[in-house]
Amino acid sequence: MYALELMVLIVAALATGGLMVNWTGLARAMARLSAPAYVELHQNTNRTFDPYMPVVVGGAILGGLLLAVTFGIHTLSGKLCIAGAACYAVVIAIGVPTCVRINKQVALWRIENPPAEWAVVRARWIRFHVIRTLFSAPAFAFYIAALIWRTT
Repeated sequence: MYALELMVLIVAALATGGLMVNWTGLARAMARLSAPAYVELHQNTNRTFDPYMPVVVGGAILGGLLLAVTFGIHTLSGKLCIAGAACYAVVIAIGVPTCVRINKQVALWRIENPPAEWAVVRARWIRFHVIRTLFSAPAFAFYIAALIWRTT
């Protein structure tokens, strides 16, 4: 049981950590870049984050649900795990139609000749990234609380 708890915490930490790093570091840097520099950075970060994030966010959802069943869905720890999994599901629900769609759009742009509306697209991506990240942080906190509550 402790192995499952540890694995879920690690995957959830990677999910929330990836989103937080992207917000506090990359997105803030992206907001300051010229059009060509922004497009090049966004395209390159897509290649690293796009395959990684669905795995860790999906894993965090699945792990939270497994913990909820293990703890009992009617216990406080089980309910906290369900709340955490729901928050991670919101991350996906927000991210797929906004950030992921924009990532695919930016992937097709030419670095040396981005479209005229590139700054509007960048601002939209950053805005929705921040919103989805704000759901990720409490999700992780719910999992930690569930484990603390379970052991007290």
